Amino acid sequence: MSNFSQVHELLLHNQQLHARTGEFYAALSHEAKSERVKMLLNTLVKHESEQSHSLQAYIEKAPDKILNTYFQFDHEHSVEELFVTQFNAAQISTDNVEIMATAFDDYFCHLYTEMQEIVDCELVQELFENLHQHMMEEKKKLSIDIYSMMDV
Repeated sequence: MSNFSQVHELLLHNQQLHARTGEFYAALSHEAKSERVKMLLNTLVKHESEQSHSLQAYIEKAPDKILNTYFQFDHEHSVEELFVTQFNAAQISTDNVEIMATAFDDYFCHLYTEMQEIVDCELVQELFENLHQHMMEEKKKLSIDIYSMMDV
């Protein structure tokens, strides 16, 4: 860990990562043959879009004191691995989608937990704690949406 970043940079990175994830799901949805999988992927596109917009709104409203805080962290670690698939996109299954969605959500939850532990500023720790709690709530909501779709 030799890189220094500002909170603003990490939040912007995560906002863009949510947008990229939504685009990734949309591309998979266009290739998928199963209507159920397409519906599931489109739900994930909506989820990622909401996450992206939520972070963007926070960045626009957050106090400069929090956004300009520096910390030592490399926020680029293991991101590209999330976009590697081990399946044919046209034959993607609901299990494949669930595994991917869990991996993305786990990445963000782990990141926010890790940030809480390494940042010294209490205000910034609270920010990352709130983001972690928000991700956990979104993950629960998404799970309910996904499982209700599976029953259809």
